[in-house]
Amino acid sequence: MGLIPPKWLERMVEAYRDPSLERAVYGEVLTRSDIERLLSETPLHPMAAAADYYARVIKKGVGSYIVNIYLAYTNVCVTRCTFCDFYVPPERRSSGYTHPPEHLGRVAGLARKRLGVREVHMVGGNDPELPLEYYEEAIREIKRVAPGVVLKAFTAEEIGFIAKATGNTPKEVLARFREAGLDALPGGGAEVLSEEVRKRIAPLKISSDEYLEIHRLAHSMGIRSNITLLYAHIEEPRHVAEHLYRIRRLQEETGGFISFIPIRFNPGKTPLSRHPEYVKKGDRGGLYDLRIVAASRLALLGAIDNIMAYWVSMGEKLAQAALSHGANDIGGTFYNESVISAASSLRKRKGMSPARLVFNIATAGWTPMERDTFYNYYPPRAEPPRLPWMQG
Repeated sequence: MGLIPPKWLERMVEAYRDPSLERAVYGEVLTRSDIERLLSETPLHPMAAAADYYARVIKKGVGSYIVNIYLAYTNVCVTRCTFCDFYVPPERRSSGYTHPPEHLGRVAGLARKRLGVREVHMVGGNDPELPLEYYEEAIREIKRVAPGVVLKAFTAEEIGFIAKATGNTPKEVLARFREAGLDALPGGGAEVLSEEVRKRIAPLKISSDEYLEIHRLAHSMGIRSNITLLYAHIEEPRHVAEHLYRIRRLQEETGGFISFIPIRFNPGKTPLSRHPEYVKKGDRGGLYDLRIVAASRLALLGAIDNIMAYWVSMGEKLAQAALSHGANDIGGTFYNESVISAASSLRKRKGMSPARLVFNIATAGWTPMERDTFYNYYPPRAEPPRLPWMQG
């Protein structure tokens, strides 16, 4: 895309003599090898400076959050991912839950009325006993009871599973869901788009190729989506590099991704937490999170403008730091969030207030704005703090 960095950034890059970083700051599309180098060898300081600079230029200094609610329609699932502490297998269905569409609509309606949520983020387990009509009814009920809300629901993994379980094609499922009122797809289920890792941590999920193909199909039908990365488990830099490279290639083709969301693995009591490779790697520390965010910004520069500091998985303080390492968005209030909390010690997490989100954005040096799913901006619901170092 060709960029002209400021003189201070040029001098910094020249001092470090890193060819991949140099290509990134001048706006060249990075190779997999370049991205791998950023993730494993490039010094974090100059990479973070470049990532933060371009994030603020691209977003014109606006840091954002969304007021949203997170609904899980069922925790019954046959896919048995090793990193998940959320699901209940079908043979123990009686100890799980599947919410009727009326319940989902009622919760969404109350959230819209009392909390003013702009988005309902809804996902669930892969339950082969749910008919296609269940999902359609849930979509219609939410849109009926919470008019004006954006419904972002069903990951590409879920779309693929629902299609297979109900005897439809992914295109038929997407078409029927769109007709019922679906607005966008969440980015979950991507995990790591490298079969070497994917087959070890989620062997029953659709393949990387199938996952990306469903996003390609959704984009062609006018359904935009997010895309995620699950990191800090058994992956190596080359796997993350492949993931970012493949995402960029698809975005250059379709332009349908709204944002990129790195999600830190929370071990909890999951099977993956006992995996010998995970135990051997141990805790990689917060600088690894910041390196992932910074490298992602540079790898996706000119393709995906929105990089999220997902506080739900990385924690509030580290998410705030990520807002100075290439991220421009801190995510949402995530009222009723359940999936991530199930694999962490914070089992009763009830979300984060708009005021707290505004505080974190402002103190990271951004102008805080509320947004909707598609990054249309609105005034924040709380006044930014006035701290001494933010004056002038």
